[in-house]
Amino acid sequence: MKSFLTALVIALTGKSVVAQNVDLHELQGNIDIFTGVLKDALDLNQSSGLFGMSLGGVNATYLYRQGVLIEIRTPLANQRNRLNLASLNAAMQSMQAGINPFERMVNRFNSPVVFLEGSNYEEASEFYKDMMDRIAKVDYSLVISEAIQRASNAVRTLRALETIDEPAYEKMLVELDSMRVRLQEGVDQLNKIEEEMRTESREEGNRDADLAMGNRIDDLLAGLEPLKEEAIARAAEVMEQAELAEHRFIQNWNRDVREFENNLYAAMCDFGAVLGPLPDHESISFILNGLGQDSQNLSRRTDKVHVLRKSDVRLCQSGEIDTVELENRSAQYSY
Repeated sequence: MKSFLTALVIALTGKSVVAQNVDLHELQGNIDIFTGVLKDALDLNQSSGLFGMSLGGVNATYLYRQGVLIEIRTPLANQRNRLNLASLNAAMQSMQAGINPFERMVNRFNSPVVFLEGSNYEEASEFYKDMMDRIAKVDYSLVISEAIQRASNAVRTLRALETIDEPAYEKMLVELDSMRVRLQEGVDQLNKIEEEMRTESREEGNRDADLAMGNRIDDLLAGLEPLKEEAIARAAEVMEQAELAEHRFIQNWNRDVREFENNLYAAMCDFGAVLGPLPDHESISFILNGLGQDSQNLSRRTDKVHVLRKSDVRLCQSGEIDTVELENRSAQYSY
């Protein structure tokens, strides 16, 4: 394939002359040929998208007295979209703040409570307030919910990065759902106790009933402690896996982008002569869709821009400079 492309370049170069007055019709024909050559050189014709559609492509246009502008779409941009790091970090950070669901019990207790005649209102009220304070000060529900949510985010990250397969993903979700059910059962039982304290009468001096109520609360809270430890440990484990997978993904992606750019400059040195009708003082600019560096100031993915002088491409094509020097002479930025 490369020998055929080289022969095509030589044939076109022989018929092309650099002139100040650009023949737009001739230049357009050469640009069309060059984009086809570039697709082959960069392996952008592979069909790996939905319904066999190619994920890569090259579009080019000529800007009068400025040069050729070439926009390149690569599968690398689609790979990058599999992991939205900004959204993942935001989801993790949002779990840092929350309200203890048990506090709603105390808030509801502040509403009027009716006691039977003959009961000691102050004593009863103080007892119930103490019970509600004990429940409200426990952070089990909040801590467990946060841990489960963090683990869920991490599991989804592992799946998006294809670090785990579908069966493993489903198994992890079932495990986390089981934790949610156990947590909800404990919260429901505490709600039931809270409702009993709000609606049932309390006879003066019924210390046995008070003790039994306190013991029920102690048992329920003690039952949530193992769940809390399990959820925290599982979340830490899965989050560590996701962080490692994310780190590897970014490393591999950056390596692939670097390789793609190297191939781009090599293609310019090998086949850039196809753009012979383009004046030497004009430029050949590439926009690599979605391959720019992330920016905290922008919510969108940036593109990577490479701007090469036609005169430098001609020097590389003739062997006077190599691809490394050609890249050093180019302008590169994300936008």
